[in-house]
Amino acid sequence: MEFDFFNGPSEYRRVAAEHAHGGAFYSSRGPGFWVLTTYEGICEAFKDEDAFTVGRVSAAEGAEEERWVPLTVEGSEHTEWRRRLAGWFTPQRIRELTPRIRRNARRRIEDFVGRGDVSFNEDFARPYVLENLMTAVGWPLDGLDHLLAIDRAMIDSRSAPDPREAAYADLGLPALEKYARRHIELRRAEPADDLTTASFDWEIGGSPVTDDDRASLLCVLFLAGVDSTVNHMANAIQHLACHEEARARFLAERGIRSAAVEEFLRANSCMYPGRMAADDGVGGIAERGQPVLLPLALANYDPEVFPHPERIDFDREANPHIAFGTGPHQCLGAAFARAQILTALEEWHELIPHYGLPPGQDTGEPPFLRNAYDLRLVW
Repeated sequence: MEFDFFNGPSEYRRVAAEHAHGGAFYSSRGPGFWVLTTYEGICEAFKDEDAFTVGRVSAAEGAEEERWVPLTVEGSEHTEWRRRLAGWFTPQRIRELTPRIRRNARRRIEDFVGRGDVSFNEDFARPYVLENLMTAVGWPLDGLDHLLAIDRAMIDSRSAPDPREAAYADLGLPALEKYARRHIELRRAEPADDLTTASFDWEIGGSPVTDDDRASLLCVLFLAGVDSTVNHMANAIQHLACHEEARARFLAERGIRSAAVEEFLRANSCMYPGRMAADDGVGGIAERGQPVLLPLALANYDPEVFPHPERIDFDREANPHIAFGTGPHQCLGAAFARAQILTALEEWHELIPHYGLPPGQDTGEPPFLRNAYDLRLVW
């Protein structure tokens, strides 16, 4: 069966329901890849990095050629990278950043609240999330528009005839790497209290961090820190726009807001992290070197773990979702993403409590990420 890696979550779930055997199905598309389909199987694969290695983190062609720090780093080297990075995303630091995150959200909403309509992703969510990331890691905000253009180009590349070729076009990954290397040189000449400057003193495995790995790290922070958070915000706000009772509860019951965010994270998980089989027969399916996808959209909809998974339920009693993955490579920025989503939704409903979708707004599920399309809201 040929199954497209870039399909949307509902298509993953449909194909899994129709074609999975023993908790997996196989696609012959591109290099060929396996897809695990159960919560238990996906969690076990995330945790067992001896069997499912991060030597490949995508089913896209050419992914095995890339070194992404710390995504494709394993063992003690990965542990050292995480230890260095963790201090920039601790719960305490996120609490310290939250007032700036809240001011960013309010300022942006106040800029368009009088208009009565907005492109949620383009006018609010994307610049809001990117500015928060730049603030957290210490990138000068005068580069915001340039990075927004790169992000837009990367999103558009996914729907191009050749996504890999489009991603490596002038305004894609090459522009991002150029920005990262220029910033490294800036901080070498003008040190600041930021992550890049701190990394000049880091040693990994007893050796100083190279500029190649430093640039790779900065690119990963951008690629991992923007799109998925924007996507979760867009899905949450669209649900609230279309479900008046849920919106009324979010407005009236402050105590359920954190639980609502967790349920949105579960129900709208869309990323498909990959691993590579270390040996033949890994998980009872793959051959050595084959890509294996671990779709969060399948794990977090497993009815054995989440009764009525299609229902967004703010009162769900148990919600052990893995929207940020699990195991050694669990997302370091999980608390940061949660803070941004909750703060944005709170500020939005403080300033625009009543809103909806304009006539003709497409509410269908787009391929891969909802942040790739124009979600418009009116009030």
